Amino acid sequence: KNKYNTPKYRMVVRFTNKDIVCQIAYSKINGDHILAAAYAHELPKYGVKVGLPNYAAAYCTGLLLARRVLKQLKLDTLYKGTEEVTGDFELVEENDEGPAPFRAFLDLGLKRTTTGGKIFGCLKGAVDGGLAVPHSETRFPGYDTEGDNFDVETHKKYIFGGHVGDYMRMLAEND
Repeated sequence: KNKYNTPKYRMVVRFTNKDIVCQIAYSKINGDHILAAAYAHELPKYGVKVGLPNYAAAYCTGLLLARRVLKQLKLDTLYKGTEEVTGDFELVEENDEGPAPFRAFLDLGLKRTTTGGKIFGCLKGAVDGGLAVPHSETRFPGYDTEGDNFDVETHKKYIFGGHVGDYMRMLAEND
């Protein structure tokens, strides 16, 4: 096999105070090259107007990145991603005919990995968009470490921003 100059792709996820940056990057001798990028400040064009640095926006940014990468590589017709968001744990399956799914590894940088973190919202969005990113359900919101079970409804609630709505209702009741 000749694997010379075969890039290893990384899904780079970075958070600022007001924005989320998702990129697919690969390394060369002269530095990193960006294949595609998606930002949370682009989401108002797609209907997400508020709450840009939360879990739901992180999911949408990861989804946007996945669709852009697959369209750029002309894999968007082969790997359509998830049609309906359920919050369930799934991996991208390889098609019998055609190329393998686009594989990228999650690059967290200096961000700490905590169960239910926003960074895993980007990961879930990218996987639902059709990218093959190796992961397990143990870091998604709704995973119980003591019971060793995964609550799909809690994760779906986070994806659709239900936890933010609950917090706003609680604040309205207190005032």
